[in-house]
Amino acid sequence: MTSDILIRPLEPADAEAFRALRLEGLTVAPEAFGASYEEDVSVPLETIRARLSASPNAVFGAFADHALVGMAGFAVYDRMKARHKGLLWGVYVKAEWRGRHIAKRLVQQVIDHACQHVIMLEAAVGLTNDGARRTYHGLGFKPYGIQRKALRVGDTFYDEELLYLDLAGSGGA
Repeated sequence: MTSDILIRPLEPADAEAFRALRLEGLTVAPEAFGASYEEDVSVPLETIRARLSASPNAVFGAFADHALVGMAGFAVYDRMKARHKGLLWGVYVKAEWRGRHIAKRLVQQVIDHACQHVIMLEAAVGLTNDGARRTYHGLGFKPYGIQRKALRVGDTFYDEELLYLDLAGSGGA
């Protein structure tokens, strides 16, 4: 049951669990992430701890029996003219926990957090990732384009659907 799942912001103390889950995601679904295992495996734990404490950016975790089973990140764009926008990134749920609406709850948590900081939330999702696309569309994200050959894993290219969620009417910053 999803009611047994605790969703909360990750803290620096969660860095090892976050790293393990992220590296798993990058390994089993490399086409779903802009980052690569090869890049992230060498990131020091201190860097991850610092990222998990950088506000208003946040990573939300889904916990089952104190184990991290899912995650979703939020980042505000750095550039002055783009600080009204944020990015949903790094959504991943362990395979054995899928089908329980955990990703939907994680993304909703990011949306709720984003409403306090930005007026536009962006995301990108692989065109072949039907489950994630249904989740994002169901939560109100609208497509605004397709990026062809957005990612390259080995010799295979992957297209992504570019999405936005207008939070202006939600009290966003």
